[in-house]
Amino acid sequence: MSETLIERHFNRLKERCPVAALLELPGGAGLITIPREPLRSGWSATEVTLRFIAPNGYSVAAPDCFWVEPCLSMNGGTVPKNSQHNHQIPETYLTGHWFSWHVEQGKWCANRHDLLAWYGCCQKRLSILE
Repeated sequence: MSETLIERHFNRLKERCPVAALLELPGGAGLITIPREPLRSGWSATEVTLRFIAPNGYSVAAPDCFWVEPCLSMNGGTVPKNSQHNHQIPETYLTGHWFSWHVEQGKWCANRHDLLAWYGCCQKRLSILE
């Protein structure tokens, strides 16, 4: 059986993040989990488990949003902008701290971007204390 595009792109991500895991969801999307993602100082935790979805129609359909555990706040207790605690991850029984983080309109290119690119977008958001 041949490798799907999600699996092929996940294998590239796994080269950079050997602890990453991929779970096929009932609707055909893929849930990617990266444990022990380090955070910069200023967050309420030093590391998180990062989760995001490769949606149906990936890579023409871009990944959108991500979740972390545990729920985060900035030092002082402020909840990050555009995020929500205890938000269910679609097609799973899991909840996490949801970040409404999106690829800028028209900036995702299915021929150039992959799961590694989306992982970098998630890391960029987690580097911003707001």
